[in-house]
Amino acid sequence: MPEKSPKTSRLLSFCVALTFLSFAIVCQINFESNSVQSLESQSTENLVAMVRSLNDYRNRLNAELAVLERTESSRSVTVSLEQQLNSARIFSGAVAVSGPGISVTITADYDLYSTDVIDIVNEMKVSGAEAIAINNQRVTNKSRITQETDLDEHLFLALDGERLLTPIVITAIGDPATLEKGLIFTGGIVDNLNTLYGIYPIVRQEEQVTMPAARLNVTPTYMRLPTDGSEPA
Repeated sequence: MPEKSPKTSRLLSFCVALTFLSFAIVCQINFESNSVQSLESQSTENLVAMVRSLNDYRNRLNAELAVLERTESSRSVTVSLEQQLNSARIFSGAVAVSGPGISVTITADYDLYSTDVIDIVNEMKVSGAEAIAINNQRVTNKSRITQETDLDEHLFLALDGERLLTPIVITAIGDPATLEKGLIFTGGIVDNLNTLYGIYPIVRQEEQVTMPAARLNVTPTYMRLPTDGSEPA
């Protein structure tokens, strides 16, 4: 039996493809025709019912969408409040914190007064310190750095009534370079301690400073929320 030539094979494939295409076109025409006839055969009452049903379905979808949007908005508000609460806890000293910063070490070789430590702490705050600790004890806006006297009439430094042992190490979290410059510039606190009192603090930039949470009194003695819920003027 003679073999089919390539030309004959291509012609046969073309005929088969044309047949399938013709069949698909006929099916599509019949489907669209039946759909139109189906709608035309419906009564006015049925068509009105179908429209109402579609409108009801659309309204339900819109209502569900509104609920989802309110839920998403509530989630955004919750996330924002949580972020604000975390920031408040960090800056108030309620939680332990860590980050880059500096350390200032003053050994027992020097007579140090509370005003010297206060000046160093204040300069750190001015230079952008986000958290400060003395001998690993957190400094807050209610902290008191004082000069105390023991039973033997010896002076000592205290933070919130707790004695500070030497060496005294003051740490701060913030931009290390900025914090260091704020302390060691000519005429600054460290320069004055050097030249006026012969006190030579050791200032170092630190890649990581860790501080514990402060010992906070979380129950106010006098503060209360307004009884009528109004905002203060």
